Amino acid sequence: MLVLTLFFSLFGSTAQAGNDTSWIPTDKNYYEPTVHSLAFMDKLPLPQEHSVLTTWSNPDAFVCKSTSDPKCATGNVFEYTSILKVCSSNDDTDCVSEVNSIDSSGQSSKGNFSKYTVTNHLNEFPSDPKLGIPQGSMPSIWTLPNAPHASGSEYEVFAGNHGQVNRNGEQGPDGSYFQLSLVPVVLKDFGKTRQSISAGWSQSIPGIYYDYCADSKESGKATYPDCSHVNGGSCLFATSDQGKCYAEESFGSVQRFNVKIRLAKEPNGWMHGRMTDPTISINRVSTGGVNLSVTAGATSVPMVYQTGPWASLPASVQNLWVKCGKDPQACGEFWLARSPDATSDYKNLTQTLEGNSQINLIRYVNAFGSVPLQIMSTIAPLIDNKSQALSSTWSMRTLSNIEMNGANGCFTSTPGLKGIVTTNSPAYSAGPPEYKDGSLNYQVAAPHFNPDGTTPFKGNYNLVMRLDVARCIYGFTSAPIQASISVLSADGNADIATSVTGEKEGWISLRANNFQFSSPVIQVKLSQAPVEKIPSNKKVSAKQMTCIKGKLTKVVSTATCPAGYRKR
Repeated sequence: MLVLTLFFSLFGSTAQAGNDTSWIPTDKNYYEPTVHSLAFMDKLPLPQEHSVLTTWSNPDAFVCKSTSDPKCATGNVFEYTSILKVCSSNDDTDCVSEVNSIDSSGQSSKGNFSKYTVTNHLNEFPSDPKLGIPQGSMPSIWTLPNAPHASGSEYEVFAGNHGQVNRNGEQGPDGSYFQLSLVPVVLKDFGKTRQSISAGWSQSIPGIYYDYCADSKESGKATYPDCSHVNGGSCLFATSDQGKCYAEESFGSVQRFNVKIRLAKEPNGWMHGRMTDPTISINRVSTGGVNLSVTAGATSVPMVYQTGPWASLPASVQNLWVKCGKDPQACGEFWLARSPDATSDYKNLTQTLEGNSQINLIRYVNAFGSVPLQIMSTIAPLIDNKSQALSSTWSMRTLSNIEMNGANGCFTSTPGLKGIVTTNSPAYSAGPPEYKDGSLNYQVAAPHFNPDGTTPFKGNYNLVMRLDVARCIYGFTSAPIQASISVLSADGNADIATSVTGEKEGWISLRANNFQFSSPVIQVKLSQAPVEKIPSNKKVSAKQMTCIKGKLTKVVSTATCPAGYRKR
């Protein structure tokens, strides 16, 4: 069994936070002509909050009921989002088996599965073990009676896989990724004023806040599946109840939880987490799959929003908008907020200063990457160096191929889970830590203060890495590895932070807590103790004995070997 333990006043108008966890920008001016708005509100959803299986047959694409669906017979590549079901027997796999809450004394209390968010979802599909596609289900609702929040004791578990695979079982170029989140929720009635899918589709049910994909076709154009998400800004997970959906709540006094999942195969690559002090165990089973157990506390991530008319924005911000217009993938999604005078040429307009002066946009900035880090550092002074809300979250996910682009080959050359980074910073480096000048470096950025404008925001950072990956990076032998962690402020000075390092069962763990912002660098240094050798001309007397620890050798005159050593 593998165990990973981490010892671990706005420029323009002010954005008003909603509740702690479901905050979205609510300024009335973001859709006014020429207004540009930037929002950091990192969440970790899969592409859809429901399962869906599609296939391509150029130029068409279809929603499939299974990989053997006759309608999808001509497609060679399947794309899937599989939300994992709840385990119903000991033989089940790719399923959630257990959810527990853990109080401040360490006492664990078992949760009870209540229901799925949607029963018999239109796009559910069976598994295909040959192709490695898990069964597609829906998010599950669990009751945790010993972990009440403000609106009850219901929690949503959202565990899923997303990927592409051809009919030979070969993964697509985008790879696959895994995600897990635990969310306090409450069922709310949002009325019956909207339809579930667009006009012209079949099975339209008025008033249902409901997600699914359906095949749509316009005259003269290719058939392509279109997904409907009509929950509204405050609704997080759709249901099949008329006008009702699950809204997100803040965590209560109990903020540490354990989720256990059975998987047909171990998650691959690197993980990023929004959680504190996690312990992750991976227990391989005889069938070739793994039992994954995640125990961690929730953490609070700042939500950051800056907005203003284009002509009033500093040149530094305007230039960042142009940079994002030329490379939107590096920055995140954007929305043309003003529709009456919108032009089909707006994508080209975003790439110049003059073009931006004619339109208005809101961009939901990626949390990861060099450009988001630059955006955060640039806008912080414009928002009085404070966030607009703190979002409590408990989640982890596989890093995407975009984030892993350019990562050291030791992070990508072998299968299986290689490590995890967790942080509560709203902006951070893409991918695993960067190896440079003998150190593993990781950049984070955030406003200096919490929403009250006076309380400093305190950062946390955890790194767990397989020892064989660390040895690959540094060219180390199998001798024990020593590690240190420090937090360097923007001027290069070491910040005061609580840091811990440790090594256990093939993993090295490091943690730094309570450091301050705006843009510190977290630096990890690894070293290896020299191997002690007995000179060839030195004899061991009868009163001495040789003790070994890995490749270390000591000759002692005591009756027993030192701690950690054994007699040769």
